[in-house]
Amino acid sequence: MLNEIHLNFLIQSGDNNQGYVGNNSLNWANAVYPNYREIDYSLDKQFDRDYLFAYCRNQNNNHFNVLIAILSWGGMRRSHGRLLFDNLDHLLPIIQNLRTGFYQSRQTAFEAFQQERNKKHLPGLGIGYFTKLICFLRPELNGYIMDQWVSKSINLLTGKNIVSITSDSWVNDSNDSGTYENFCDQIDQIAEKLNCDGFKAEERLFSVGRGRGEWRKYLIKNYY
Repeated sequence: MLNEIHLNFLIQSGDNNQGYVGNNSLNWANAVYPNYREIDYSLDKQFDRDYLFAYCRNQNNNHFNVLIAILSWGGMRRSHGRLLFDNLDHLLPIIQNLRTGFYQSRQTAFEAFQQERNKKHLPGLGIGYFTKLICFLRPELNGYIMDQWVSKSINLLTGKNIVSITSDSWVNDSNDSGTYENFCDQIDQIAEKLNCDGFKAEERLFSVGRGRGEWRKYLIKNYY
């Protein structure tokens, strides 16, 4: 059961366009992995969501470059990127499995990342970031981005602590694939109320950063 007061505000706040998010992808790549020879120079831009989906869907763009596009779009810290890129042997097989349809559900995709994360093989790649990879690399799974802002939105709208958030507002590593399934299911239900698909509902819950989005301002004011 969704809180009607919060839901009505979300509906009335309308569709805030996120616009461009994060860094210039080529600049980010050169700072994180400067000696890699296969960087795609078409990454010399800031992606919006629609173009990022299209870029990742194009199988001519290799696994490394779609990874750069997503992480830079998401604004990953360069120091975290350097740590992660020292462990690509553990990450690129999961990327390949996502893009080739090996994972049959968003839960199994989540578990693949979490298992490597628990083994300390994916430093710098928390849940907020590896769910971005699920979202953009295999949209057929309807796996949404479980970052702090969308997670707090789900907790507020449901009145439940569905996603565990740390004291410093990060998505806690203790959240498992069952949590992720519940989180995505809640977004699917909200999408029905908003008369849109789940990806658009997730985008509206994220709103616009730095307090510029109406829903973001409302969430900051009302989140318990």
